[in-house]
Amino acid sequence: MRTADALAALHADLERHREVTLRDWKALPEGTLEQRPSSRAWSAADCLEHIGRANDMYLHHMERAVARAEQRGLSPVGEYRPGALGRRICAALAPTPARGHAAPPRIRFKGPTLGRYDPLRDPEQIPVAATLQRYGAQLDRMVRLLERCEGIDLHARSNTLLGPFLRLRMGDMWSYLVAHTDRHLEQGLRAVEMARGEA
Repeated sequence: MRTADALAALHADLERHREVTLRDWKALPEGTLEQRPSSRAWSAADCLEHIGRANDMYLHHMERAVARAEQRGLSPVGEYRPGALGRRICAALAPTPARGHAAPPRIRFKGPTLGRYDPLRDPEQIPVAATLQRYGAQLDRMVRLLERCEGIDLHARSNTLLGPFLRLRMGDMWSYLVAHTDRHLEQGLRAVEMARGEA
């Protein structure tokens, strides 16, 4: 894949996420975004809060990796090749199209969420306005970081949740963030549909 095409696709993904959350979801009543399908299921606001918390951690590692790449002078290359591990992780995480045109995308693999990333563990629900504001600022931060990535080699590696024990290429890290966000925006959309009686 051409590096320029990969970066353009990532910019488009961030704008798509902005449209869903800061246009579509922001226009909904707060009660719709806060309504949980069950006592153990996340609301749309919970999904966005989780995305923001996870992104904060990954962006911390990515910003450090970009700074190191800039210091080392790792200039861009014409072609970007995703790593095998990164491809597998993103494929497992991203929602997959369901059979039938009307069916929503499927979330295949489900697993436990680490404590501090699970909004259900909070003693009080975070206000929707605060979650939306924080996510908007985070999207701006991501756009700025992606612009910096235009000046480095996307094969530079970044730590993950497991620190230096699992490092992914920068391009794969971005794909991971997009897949993770898509996964939970789809989950949030289902919560919205249930809150509106459309499910």
